[in-house]
Amino acid sequence: MSDNISQGNGKHAVVFHGKSGEYFLIWLVNALLTVITLGIYSAWATVRTRRYFYGNTEINGDRFDYHAEPIQILKGRIIVIGALALFYLLLMVAPLVGMAVLLAFAALLPLLIIRNWRYNAIMTSYRGVRFNYLGTVKSAYWAFLAVPLLMVAVLVLFMTSVGNISSIARNFTPVVVTSLLYVPALVALGGVMKYMIADFYVNNLRFGNTAFNAAISKSGFIKIAFVSLLVFFPFLVWALGYAGSAIASLVQQIQPSGDAFERAQYRSPYDSIFQLVVAYISLIIGGLVAKCYIVVAERNYIFSNTALGDNVQIHSTVTLRSYLMLLFTNTLITLFSLGLATPVAHVRYARFMANVTQVSGDLSLLNVQAYDDAARSAVAEEAISALDINVGI
Repeated sequence: MSDNISQGNGKHAVVFHGKSGEYFLIWLVNALLTVITLGIYSAWATVRTRRYFYGNTEINGDRFDYHAEPIQILKGRIIVIGALALFYLLLMVAPLVGMAVLLAFAALLPLLIIRNWRYNAIMTSYRGVRFNYLGTVKSAYWAFLAVPLLMVAVLVLFMTSVGNISSIARNFTPVVVTSLLYVPALVALGGVMKYMIADFYVNNLRFGNTAFNAAISKSGFIKIAFVSLLVFFPFLVWALGYAGSAIASLVQQIQPSGDAFERAQYRSPYDSIFQLVVAYISLIIGGLVAKCYIVVAERNYIFSNTALGDNVQIHSTVTLRSYLMLLFTNTLITLFSLGLATPVAHVRYARFMANVTQVSGDLSLLNVQAYDDAARSAVAEEAISALDINVGI
């Protein structure tokens, strides 16, 4: 047992020292060797990339480290690829058996998620002390399976009852009922689920033997969810207005009659198609802005209400405007370079996220004891990565 935290008072900035040129060479070598080895080197590429980004992230003069072995990731990747190939084969040969396998895999998702969290935590260290994740399988099934199913069942029963009432009260159309009740209910449900995931993750995370404590609430996440809906609403109104005008014009041109035809005949149908495209793009942009708001607001809320032990507080100061500008410029950099500047975008993102993160408190009072623990299998992480399931915080 040893004290692994040196003296350090006040607020400590998180600093990222990585450089675009350095990472470009790593990225290029990783890509070339992965192609040459038909994907086998991808496991080594993953480890090299993570070690670069972790090793260039610094707090109070010390940096993080990543300890996974490429052979662990390669074995996990082979197992997952083999399982997916078998699944698709079963779907073609015996669809019912394939669906049964799919349901069995879905039942294993909570277990895979916490194994993924634990693997990534144990493979990460700071000042020689590894992180850990202590969430239990029982709690995972409750948070990821039982509670969502119960909430969906309650929502269905609620909306069924509302539908029966609305059919009696003919003053309200189904669209109005859906807008006033169904959408807010779904938004609130999403907020509660986000809270459960964040609470289950952060409050089971450890640095050595010291626990992270997140003082978060359901109401905080529900509020963020509803504000994101308000952010999306102007884009929705704009899109509906454009789409409605375009559809009305197209209908007039398809079914002309009298003055309506005379007004519409001078308007090209391509104008209406253009309006529909603009409406669709507006919805996409609105969805992206609302999603970015959720990412920014949840990060600030979780980080700013999370402490490590009794002495260290975490802070996040990212703003929606700066985050949107980062994503916009990174997208332009990647597109106009035909993907060759992807490493530049990755380094810019890592530096940005480091700059908006701080740790405050007297680090010397944080007595961290290391523990003997290991995670020798990367199967869960590879399964989560292969399915692109975003369950991180």
